[in-house]
Amino acid sequence: MTLRPLLDRFKSRAVGAGPAPIGADFAAHRLNLVQASPREGRWTLQAAVSVAYPAPRAELLARPAELARFVAAALAAAPFHGRRVVSALPPGDVRILPMTVAVAQGQSEAQAVAKAAAEQLGSEGGDAVLDYYHIRGADGDTGGRQVLVASARKARVMAYLAALEAARLEPVALDIGPAAIARLLAAIHGSDIGQSVLLLNFGSARSYVTVIWGRRLMLDREIDFGEEQLAATLAAALDLPHDTAVRLLREHGIGGAGTAQTELGRTMREVLHPACLALAEELAHTQVYVASRTRGSTIGRVYLNGSLARYPDIQSRIGELIDVPVHLLDPYEAFGADGRGDDGVGREIALAAGLAIRSANG
Repeated sequence: MTLRPLLDRFKSRAVGAGPAPIGADFAAHRLNLVQASPREGRWTLQAAVSVAYPAPRAELLARPAELARFVAAALAAAPFHGRRVVSALPPGDVRILPMTVAVAQGQSEAQAVAKAAAEQLGSEGGDAVLDYYHIRGADGDTGGRQVLVASARKARVMAYLAALEAARLEPVALDIGPAAIARLLAAIHGSDIGQSVLLLNFGSARSYVTVIWGRRLMLDREIDFGEEQLAATLAAALDLPHDTAVRLLREHGIGGAGTAQTELGRTMREVLHPACLALAEELAHTQVYVASRTRGSTIGRVYLNGSLARYPDIQSRIGELIDVPVHLLDPYEAFGADGRGDDGVGREIALAAGLAIRSANG
């Protein structure tokens, strides 16, 4: 089945005049909200907040009254208008499947995608809610339609929609996280991207590699690299408590050109070098894949986002692993403003910004 039938009861909220929907990202530790409006061919930022949860996310989502109060306070902290939202399920609740789908004569694209997804998911497909997003292949490629299929358990989807309603929000749509990030990158660059752009979105246990080519999403996949893995490696090598290892990572990074000048920095670089080599191999595989799908195009720029993006000297260390210019992702660039803005809200709003600039027709 697809996601869209589950959202039929929300269709009336997506049409007609009124405030633009708010991008709502219930991230691991913070609620990020962004509202933007189109103006003269670009997006203008209206409001943005990032607020830490008063309790773990799962507990908060399970307490409707407390959740509603928390969300109301977040909305009141900036000039938001209305309560219509576009949101995305937490990454752990969604499985992303890249697929090449052949559409048979007399078959709709949605039917072809559902059939291919059911074959790949097997027994998991019976209780799955599916949605899909077109990704870009090589020009002139006739080998099938390239799509990313998002699969989630129906119970998780319905529970998330119920939590949004319990927070007194009005869901307009559920989006696919990688699609929202690709939309943000395209808004930052407009039509100036002649090469592919890669985003490394660092998470606690896993990280995600997203590639766009022009204005279209090409690739999104999970990789085994994250703060928890790095902290466990450091703690084991130096016989440290886990929390101490995390603190050292956040203070000294993973061994960039600047932080590796001290004895501690050199030691951390040496301990974490195998993990960094594994990441370098993942990035090399990605470059090969992009070249194969684009008839030789290369990755022109790498953006960093997420937990490790806050590490000192992270750009230089990642730059050593992939010979491509490396930048920190700044979502404010999508709105014509560099830096963090005057409200103190920073790069953590990237996904919410991508959700906020979803067009009326999706």
